[in-house]
Amino acid sequence: MKKMENNPLSLVDKNSKVAVIAHVNPDGDSLGSTLGLGLALKKICNQVAIYINDEFPKKYSFLPAYQDIKLYQSEDHAPFDLCFVLDCGDEKRLGYSKRILENSIQVINIDHHISNTNFGHINLIDAKASSTCEMIYSVVKDFKVEFDKDIATCLYTGIVTDTGNFIYDNTTSYTHKIVSELMELEIDINNITYNLYQNRPLNTVKFLGYILNNLHICYDGKLAIIEVKKDLLGEFNLSHSDVDGVINYARDIEGIEVAVLLKEVNMQEVKVGFRSKSHVDVSKVAQNLGGGGHKKASGATIYNGLDEARKKVEEELKRVL
Repeated sequence: MKKMENNPLSLVDKNSKVAVIAHVNPDGDSLGSTLGLGLALKKICNQVAIYINDEFPKKYSFLPAYQDIKLYQSEDHAPFDLCFVLDCGDEKRLGYSKRILENSIQVINIDHHISNTNFGHINLIDAKASSTCEMIYSVVKDFKVEFDKDIATCLYTGIVTDTGNFIYDNTTSYTHKIVSELMELEIDINNITYNLYQNRPLNTVKFLGYILNNLHICYDGKLAIIEVKKDLLGEFNLSHSDVDGVINYARDIEGIEVAVLLKEVNMQEVKVGFRSKSHVDVSKVAQNLGGGGHKKASGATIYNGLDEARKKVEEELKRVL
């Protein structure tokens, strides 16, 4: 890896007051990158706060130092010298922790989404990176902060989840090189794999069965749509983060080119997830709906009812399918 001309860690000294935040509804990459960078920063300075907007997903409670992540409170108005925003393509995806940006002297935006709006004072964007965790690895290594097993566990988790266990085409030779170096720190691959893929609560499996029995297939078998009404989460005792993975089962069906997940937040707000299998660039579809993301994995929010949201999505995808 080439030496970075302007490594953002060079802005940090032992007296800096630093915040680390990521997007709402955190996934493995956002949690792995915030914890991985947070642990590295604590080796440089004494005041590091890692914030989250939501309750910490139980699935990721195996991550080292996960208890150090604070649920952001509206009364937290203390100013920060630096705020690192990770894995977030747009300020709107920060939820109410966006207030931290307003109380920070400098905002460092580190992300791998091609649709990133460059909202930071410093923007480190690499759409070719497999994950934000891959980018954090490069930043930390370039600054010669010593890696340890805990940092490696966090970064590996973000990489493995954002590459779909290394099956997505965002996986590169550099990705594998990083992973091999992380594994040399004796991270517990069995424990990570168990928690991510082999420890599903029974209610989530029953929910998956219900969803697969109620798939909507259209456009000559090229499009699969999953609808999740708000009351369905209560019926199966699930959180929004428990639902996201079901879209991959729809995408993997023979003949399907695009899978869509519609999650009803309330009567006038629907979260939309897109997954593409081969040639369709769903980031463009998401952008047309006010969202963004990657070519094969993107999202948007539609401020309308579930039926209207589905019509808008079908109309957009009709043009490409």
